[in-house]
Amino acid sequence: MRRLCLSICLLAVFTAHASADRLIMPHTPRQYIVRTGDTLWGIANHFFRDPWRWPGIWNRNRQIRNPNLIYPGDTIALRYAKGRPYLVDLSPSPVVGPTQGASAGQTSAGTTVLRPSVRSEPLLVPIPTLSPNVIAPLLQRALALSGRDFQRLGYVAASVHHHTFFGAPSLFYARHLGAHPAKAYDIYRQGPALVDANGDFLAYEAIYIGHAKLVRPGRLPELEVTSSDREVESGDRLMRWRPAPPIPYYFPRAPSQSLNAVVVAATHSEINLGTYAALAISIGKASGVRQGYVLRIYSRPQDFYDPVAKENVLGRRQPIGLLMIFKVYDKVSYGVVMQSRREIHVGDLVATP
Repeated sequence: MRRLCLSICLLAVFTAHASADRLIMPHTPRQYIVRTGDTLWGIANHFFRDPWRWPGIWNRNRQIRNPNLIYPGDTIALRYAKGRPYLVDLSPSPVVGPTQGASAGQTSAGTTVLRPSVRSEPLLVPIPTLSPNVIAPLLQRALALSGRDFQRLGYVAASVHHHTFFGAPSLFYARHLGAHPAKAYDIYRQGPALVDANGDFLAYEAIYIGHAKLVRPGRLPELEVTSSDREVESGDRLMRWRPAPPIPYYFPRAPSQSLNAVVVAATHSEINLGTYAALAISIGKASGVRQGYVLRIYSRPQDFYDPVAKENVLGRRQPIGLLMIFKVYDKVSYGVVMQSRREIHVGDLVATP
């Protein structure tokens, strides 16, 4: 009986460690010191095969009450509990003191006298989920609009100097800006229609062209192109410029429901996409998509010829990357490619990992 119990215990330990080995990366470090410029995704990727699972892994211990609040200088260590790996922060929580306060002095009579003083302390900022350099440019330029949305926008009527195509610092007439034009506008062009795998219309892609400022209001406003990625032309649409909002703090996780979609577009019209490229997929809020969802990207199944059976056979879809959703519309969502094994193409598949 003892031998049987010992065998069962050894089997349980072996199974637990085998399960742990499937979760962690090979040659995983036991400790990692967080540096400025690190991201939560990157740190989790040092330890685990599925970096988007870090919230659950870090929440296994009580030392990290909020896995999103990790700071430069913290020491992250890998630990095991009942054969399951988890991460622990070995550094004390940062203490943020007042920038202004009072210093205490002692008089001869034993009376405490408070004197105003100024104290400076380093400002600690939690590391982000993704590098702002990666996500910030994508947030403003990833747009999907309906035809009605485009028609409601003001537009470039003509170049002041009768040019067909023009860029900075050219002047142009604008129309349909309303009674109170804004001081600055982003210029967009209606791109191709985005359709799902069945050919059903989803939205129009909005292609970013450039930026313009108002120089002469009135019945026929004049604007000046201040920067452009492409040449401006008549018919381009004008969207009121707004300061960039704070970068959302994404909470990456796998969807609880089964989601399936196709890649329908890529920002900047890339044909082949790799890590940190942005792309649009054919589902959105109506299908339950939320910011932070992580989806696996698959290549489309390809036919191959079986020379023995002398027939064509449809192969399986193959995993080629990971996508994290950062912006969601009704029928379309935009994601950033977090990992890729090869180029990703429009028409590839995405699904719950």
